Amino acid sequence: MSEPSRVDHTRPTPLPIVPMTDRERLSGPLPAPRSSFVGRTKEIAELRRPLDGSDVRLVTLTGPGGAGKTRAALRLAAELEPGYADGAAFISLAAHPRADLVLPAIAQALGVRQTGSRSLSDQLVIALRDAHFLLIVDNFEHLLAAATVISTVLDAFPAVTVLVTSRTPVRLAGEHVYAIQPMTVPEAGTSLADLAEADSIQLFAARARAALANFRLTATNAPDVARICHRVDGLPLAIELAAARVTVLSPAALLSR
Repeated sequence: MSEPSRVDHTRPTPLPIVPMTDRERLSGPLPAPRSSFVGRTKEIAELRRPLDGSDVRLVTLTGPGGAGKTRAALRLAAELEPGYADGAAFISLAAHPRADLVLPAIAQALGVRQTGSRSLSDQLVIALRDAHFLLIVDNFEHLLAAATVISTVLDAFPAVTVLVTSRTPVRLAGEHVYAIQPMTVPEAGTSLADLAEADSIQLFAARARAALANFRLTATNAPDVARICHRVDGLPLAIELAAARVTVLSPAALLSR
């Protein structure tokens, strides 16, 4: 009689590769913003246009740090996600220092682990070959050497759309680049009603109210708020940081600083 096979309990049991058709949607869910989304109505509408019912599969949101690329991408993804049978997945690469970590980061976000002798790339193809999902890759500018990974994903999964945020374009074939500009800042002398309609002023007011519940935009402080937004070049992050200071400084005092 042959000797019974022995089980090596020192080695972990490989996780099965589950085809997309047998698994839950990828949405996990998308990261929930900690504050309200303000403005960018025109930008979101313009970004939806090439993605709704077209063959555009790679969109890169570019712009300087603090321009609001991530927030715009998440807002766009939240609106588009219901249209993808397998949901959406978000990967932040801000803390990844090397290009060779991009593929593992994407695999982890999609719930695929390397097992056995197959390469991680091959296992992604096996697990997700029929996938229909939106992949958001955030903070890609310092890992442009890994652009081939994005290309591989697009080639392997013909029903997948990739949304990238980066300070510079990824420079891949088929890339649709959209520059996220700083928020518009009204000119001096604009009426209170018109000031209140500007995205930059609305953002300042919203974040100021979050910090100080009784903050109100008035004919007295609105010009100072507009000048503050102008001083920080309409960058959303800088506007938010300035607005948070209304707990200790009035807009006029903040402007003088």
